[in-house]
Amino acid sequence: MSFEPIPRKPLIAEPLYLVRYIEKAGSGTLDMIERCNDAGLPSPDFEERSGQFVTTLWRDLLTDEIMKGLGLSERQLRAVIYIKTHGRITSAEYQRLADVSRQTATRDLDEFELVQKSVASRYGAKRGSHYVLK
Repeated sequence: MSFEPIPRKPLIAEPLYLVRYIEKAGSGTLDMIERCNDAGLPSPDFEERSGQFVTTLWRDLLTDEIMKGLGLSERQLRAVIYIKTHGRITSAEYQRLADVSRQTATRDLDEFELVQKSVASRYGAKRGSHYVLK
């Protein structure tokens, strides 16, 4: 499916194009997605609300400085990085990643640490559950 981008405000877009402030209608969205991904951030959301085109840029609230302030262990920090990269982590993945037992994984992920400190949320029942960043 292809689309022809149409500027929302053609009277503004044309002069900006003529003075080379913008390239062409629609070219910036792909650049925004690429730059966010290059920076390790989620892709922006694009939607139309009440006739308005809305772009939502997401930022990474779990910076290194904030994570250090939470008092997470090295293996928990690795779990956060893993979730940032893969979108989620299961207990089994955490056990392999951190080389820990099932009980330690449960404690690190759920009972005392990542969920309790509001870093991650658990989805699913005991078996087959996974964790994503809040």
